[in-house]
Amino acid sequence: MTFCKTKWQIFLMFIVYVKSQTKVGDSCVDQFTNTIGRCTAAETCDSARRDFQQNGIRPTFCTYSAFGTTLVCCRDGTNILQTADPKPIRPIWGSTSNKQTDQRRVSERKCEEYSRGVVEKVDFIPLLPDPETMSISAAKCEYTGVELIVGGENANQGEFPHMAALGWANFEGGYDFSCGGSLISTKYVLSAGHCTRNPRARDPAPAIVRLGDQNIDPSVVDGANPIEVPIKSTLSHPDYKPPRRYNDIALFELASDVTFSATIRPACLWSRSDLGGHKKALATGWGVTDAVTKQTSKELQKVSLSLLDNNQCDQLLVSSRNRHWGGFQQSQMCAGELRGGKDTCQGDSGSPLQVTSKDNQCIFHIIGITSFGRKCAESGMPAVYTRVSSYVDWIESVVWPGE
Repeated sequence: MTFCKTKWQIFLMFIVYVKSQTKVGDSCVDQFTNTIGRCTAAETCDSARRDFQQNGIRPTFCTYSAFGTTLVCCRDGTNILQTADPKPIRPIWGSTSNKQTDQRRVSERKCEEYSRGVVEKVDFIPLLPDPETMSISAAKCEYTGVELIVGGENANQGEFPHMAALGWANFEGGYDFSCGGSLISTKYVLSAGHCTRNPRARDPAPAIVRLGDQNIDPSVVDGANPIEVPIKSTLSHPDYKPPRRYNDIALFELASDVTFSATIRPACLWSRSDLGGHKKALATGWGVTDAVTKQTSKELQKVSLSLLDNNQCDQLLVSSRNRHWGGFQQSQMCAGELRGGKDTCQGDSGSPLQVTSKDNQCIFHIIGITSFGRKCAESGMPAVYTRVSSYVDWIESVVWPGE
């Protein structure tokens, strides 16, 4: 009995890394018997343990998790005659969802679809007699995180595969990159409304989007393989009325679909009204890194910023109020370091403020868009960002119409 118990525990030790939205008590279907059961913690399910110990039958898993409880489809207390209709079990992360029954909003479904590339299968052999090779799923990306742009550090190559640089044609036959953005689908980049025009450029409208780049200096050879996609059309939010600094958000439609790769992949949209417990967020961009000299960075920068309360920031930025900005609205958010030294700055406009998924650090959610600030990295002067969750309905209507 001791050996069998140990064997069961050893088997469960190898079930790691993947987590879905299934929770304890959810209905499920045992694949071996086609019997309806309930998702239950593996260590408390007698029928699953008995099937494995006596007959070598592997349980049907509701979730695998390295950091939480592994759930199995448990038949304890159910009638084996209560069989299920022939339909697929609820999919785990990365599998195909049924649009007819999936009640999630389209951006959440697309987030799952686009994120399949950051999950890889790894084969392993359980320490059992006559074992069969099994597979688990693990996060796969180049993101390394930063706990500490002005006060930031160089990003790693491929670390932010959704990062886009907006380019304006210059008189030398090249492009000047004055704004950033986020790839959010095969054909759309999300950025700021004020990035739709640059009156000082040869042509006020941006011409191209560069994706998959690390250093935007074309003479630098660093192993990156960026692509440049022409911009087909630009759509600012209908309530963006410059020079007023509200509803500062825009979508750039690309002339052709983007093929995803390890270094080019969309980010997800944050659709919750709250911040889900996040206290920090990452800002990225190629903007000014020295607030005195106004020197911009050719290398993609990243910096970790504190997410601050709008009411607190309203008081801190009261001197910034004028006829174009009368204080924070709910569609805006505030981030920065009150002690100074870390911030976004000129040239970072339109770039994302993002958090990583708690289930998979390779999946980024865009919570804000760099809008404006008063003085870069100055103590007590945080920056203002467009709150993405306030505009998800509009974004979905443009990017995924009819879905």
